[in-house]
Amino acid sequence: MLIRKSFGVIVILLIGLLAACGSDSETGTDLSSSGGSDGVFELNINNWASSTHHYVYNVYEPWKELVEEKTNGRVKVNIYHGGSLGKSSSVYQDVKGGLYEMSLLVTNYFYDTDFFPYTIGNLPFAFESASDASKIMKKFGEKYAVENLTDVIVMAPTATDPYDLFAVKPITSVEDLNGLKIRASGKSETELAKALDGVPVTLTTDDTYEGLQKKQVDATFYTPIGSVGMKFFEPAPYITKLSVSVTPMIPIMNKEFYEKLPDDLQKLFDEELNPALSELFTKSYETELEMSYEELEKAIKNRGEIITLSDEEMKRFKEAGKASWDAWIEDAEKRGYPGQQMVDDLLNMMEEEGMPTPF
Repeated sequence: MLIRKSFGVIVILLIGLLAACGSDSETGTDLSSSGGSDGVFELNINNWASSTHHYVYNVYEPWKELVEEKTNGRVKVNIYHGGSLGKSSSVYQDVKGGLYEMSLLVTNYFYDTDFFPYTIGNLPFAFESASDASKIMKKFGEKYAVENLTDVIVMAPTATDPYDLFAVKPITSVEDLNGLKIRASGKSETELAKALDGVPVTLTTDDTYEGLQKKQVDATFYTPIGSVGMKFFEPAPYITKLSVSVTPMIPIMNKEFYEKLPDDLQKLFDEELNPALSELFTKSYETELEMSYEELEKAIKNRGEIITLSDEEMKRFKEAGKASWDAWIEDAEKRGYPGQQMVDDLLNMMEEEGMPTPF
């Protein structure tokens, strides 16, 4: 008799447990990322750069501390490094699909999506600094992009430090690039290489060092900060300061995660935490740029040089950059955007802020 009663109690407990599990399943609630019974929301960041990258110590770690402090521990931030959750080339799809809650989107990698308008910021000689690009691209994106990007939470844009030219021999004029093989990443750089009478060669960033070593390419456009880590200065110790372009980037957040947050936390992210993240990225690039030139000067001493062009030569390089702008306008219009108007608006925004325009 006692055995029967015990068995009945166990059955009742099992039914209750299964019902509870079924309830969570039916509502689609994922307690690991959207707030469990303790009310803590876990926000997973995919840092596709290395654990030693300046993104970590200048951006993600300080922001993690800020979030957890400002939310009184109601949001816990987990940072995963080295692309362990996904590659930089799949950030949009990954964040949108909820593979993780946040990452930094490189706009050039999503040329064929609604992030296309932001790629205007990558055109040759558009911006001379990360801070200038961030300020203008925010205004530009609000006019031409944000209203179509409703499947993720789009934060304020940031940008890399400006790209210089790393070469196996001194480049002091446009003519010095005649016939040289130039590593080109994307359509903008390809058009620029052609306009400089160079031969564009497609290589991934990972293959560029070996490509320079083996003379597959003679030169590459790259950022001073990035080149310190990639060590492009070893096979290409001649660095021409061009500030040829920046790459706009945008932190994005999973929309479902955001919408599960209580109203007060949503407001906190909107008004303080998300803007702070974008600002940390921009400040990091500005801070690291000066130090990177110091490191490069030491690294190439007695075997290379950092070259500053004359004003006249810079003007000639900028003239060559027009081909990339024309190609972008054509691409924009094929996509249904008012390409020429977008370029005119960008230049007007820059003039209003007192910034130099390329032409």
